[in-house]
Amino acid sequence: MKKYFSLILLSAAALLLAACTHELKTKTIDREKSIPAENIDASCEISCHFEYVVGGVSKEIMDKINGSIVANHILFEEADGCTDVVAASQSWVEQMENGYGGEGEDVDEEDAWMYNFEFSRSGEFNVGCKSRHLVTYTGTDYDYTGGAHGYTGIGHDVFDLTTGEIVTEADLFVEGYEDSVADLLAASLEVYLADIDEDPEMMFSSPEPNGNFAVSEEGVTWTFNPYEIAPYSMGIIDLTVTWADLKPYLK
Repeated sequence: MKKYFSLILLSAAALLLAACTHELKTKTIDREKSIPAENIDASCEISCHFEYVVGGVSKEIMDKINGSIVANHILFEEADGCTDVVAASQSWVEQMENGYGGEGEDVDEEDAWMYNFEFSRSGEFNVGCKSRHLVTYTGTDYDYTGGAHGYTGIGHDVFDLTTGEIVTEADLFVEGYEDSVADLLAASLEVYLADIDEDPEMMFSSPEPNGNFAVSEEGVTWTFNPYEIAPYSMGIIDLTVTWADLKPYLK
């Protein structure tokens, strides 16, 4: 009887452990399209690459996560509750295709380069913190519509794998965390600038918690896109603060 009871306990423990791992099963949708302009030597290059959830969690959690991917990285205000990442990706490609103004009816060939557009969107699950059942989804946008250079932006969503909800700074930190975390970010920036041998005078402003963060086993990394706290030439700036340093401000 004791042996039988022990087997029941072991089986229950195994099931509980499996339920707590929340190992996502994912697939990736890839779409690419090249649209030649009419009458001039130019084109519009469109591509998207999105990872999305197909299993490993309940359908409710899966739909929440995929719905957030569609709303925050693909269709934005036009998402309208869509949870189908494949359909949303195709819809975005069609929107970009229909919006390309490369007809070139009154364009001199020497100005054709101005119509070499590029639109790229991607998203993938990367770092996470298993002890907190959190995973980071990172979306990257790149647009080029003529001019000296394009623009790249990065946006993170941190998902709670037990609920499918997006985790915000307010969910992680105690009330009044902003100034203290800003001080930690300033210290991280000082190290970052020293590592790349960049003049601190290049900065527009001091970094503050901006809601655009990723979590890993190491800590929390805030991302600052071009022009946010520094000029375009400095690119995207990632500043990490360890869990140990953040501990006094964590819930």
